[in-house]
Amino acid sequence: MRREMTEDAIWIRTDEAEDVAASVRHVMRCRVLAGEDPQAWKWMALALHAALQGALVCHLVTTASPLGVVTDRNAQEWADYFEKSRTDRECRPPETRLLDLPELIKLARKPRSAGDGRDALIRVSDAELVWLRRFHADIRNQFVHFEPMGWSVEVSGLASLAALISRIIEDTIQGGWAFRHKDVMWRDALRTELAALASRD
Repeated sequence: MRREMTEDAIWIRTDEAEDVAASVRHVMRCRVLAGEDPQAWKWMALALHAALQGALVCHLVTTASPLGVVTDRNAQEWADYFEKSRTDRECRPPETRLLDLPELIKLARKPRSAGDGRDALIRVSDAELVWLRRFHADIRNQFVHFEPMGWSVEVSGLASLAALISRIIEDTIQGGWAFRHKDVMWRDALRTELAALASRD
């Protein structure tokens, strides 16, 4: 990530791969903060979700981005746009409508799921899919769309969830497509962070 400063504004440059790495680092920071401030568990959960969703997007997206990670209807809108833009320089791209996390996981579990069609093994069992679906619907969505109410959340399972998410992200690295634009040092650094994330210490 690069930061640029002007007189009036600060800008950062990032991309989907950098966002995955930043989310993993933020999980680690929140794990430390949660000892002092229980509200940090919320941000740990949201960062875990962002890291996993981002890694799956990197794994599934094709060279005709954002195809591979959008709804069927949106994929058709993008295909129409790509065709029209060949002759009409004034046409505008459609909004991107990403699939939600459970749908991305289901796609990633299929053979040859990488964006270039290579056979990359993303290991998520049926039981793990159920767990991640509940995490998405019951925890992440509730934290993002917080209703005016009191709420008790069991956080003791987040360590196991972090280990699962770390393993899935490692699978996307191993698959070779997701982070192909990043160098070996970058991928090794992410692997080191994932190993720390999977640790329960």
